[in-house]
Amino acid sequence: MNVVRKLASWALVPALLLLQGCGDDEKSDKTYTVRFSPQVRQEALTCGGSYPDIGTSRGVIELLDFKMYLRDVTLVRANGERHALKLAQDGTWQRDAIALLDFEDGTGTCATGSPEVRREVVGTAPEHDDYTGLEFKVGLPPEKNHLDAEAERAPLNVAPMWWSWQGGYKFVALDVRSRANESFYFHMGASGCRGSVPDGFTCAADNQATITLAGFDPEANQVVLDLAGLYSELDVNRVPDGTTDMMPGCMSGATDPECPGFLSQFGLTADGRPKALPTTFFRVR
Repeated sequence: MNVVRKLASWALVPALLLLQGCGDDEKSDKTYTVRFSPQVRQEALTCGGSYPDIGTSRGVIELLDFKMYLRDVTLVRANGERHALKLAQDGTWQRDAIALLDFEDGTGTCATGSPEVRREVVGTAPEHDDYTGLEFKVGLPPEKNHLDAEAERAPLNVAPMWWSWQGGYKFVALDVRSRANESFYFHMGASGCRGSVPDGFTCAADNQATITLAGFDPEANQVVLDLAGLYSELDVNRVPDGTTDMMPGCMSGATDPECPGFLSQFGLTADGRPKALPTTFFRVR
């Protein structure tokens, strides 16, 4: 009888060790904050700022609006091991693996009626001291891009980010004004879309951008979004001719003359195919 009891006790040891190991894994998770810094060269981007020497015409710009959807934010260790952040489900800015960033505060030139600001993504990942890279996607996955914004929960219920004529969301909404244009737009999203919310959509270009950055320590670094780099190949003072160019800036149209310069900064061609990502708009500080 004693032998049976001893055998039963030994049989419990692996199970107890397994449970103990699970507890250790859970305790090893840590909250990380990935911070984003909108700038013009080394200067902070604000709603009251005026920024000269922008683009090919060395124009002056002022901010009107700047919002962006991100997803699948992932930390990369020095050995290449990847850990996706489990985002905090805050009911406002983050849901599932999707986060909304909002860089304007409703003051000055940013008369959006939206004073709330969000410049970070917060989530948990296994604790390591050798995270050296960051990867994330800009925008929403195709299966979530054509939801009904009026019926959705935050952060997919932001009306200015709904692109009614494409039946989907704007992944990036960045509007500035220049001396020649009251609004110079950059609205990035899936384009050439046909369908309906109940029946589904097909799009000529999904415009799914993957941003990979080296030399990123979440404890010490930020992701810089440099508008001087974004507009480096563009003329912010170009006035549309109404024939080959219908509006100032880019709304993700494959034939829009401004779109290649914008989409290139997100590692995309004008028709949405991936290409090498420059280090002029996205960089690490």
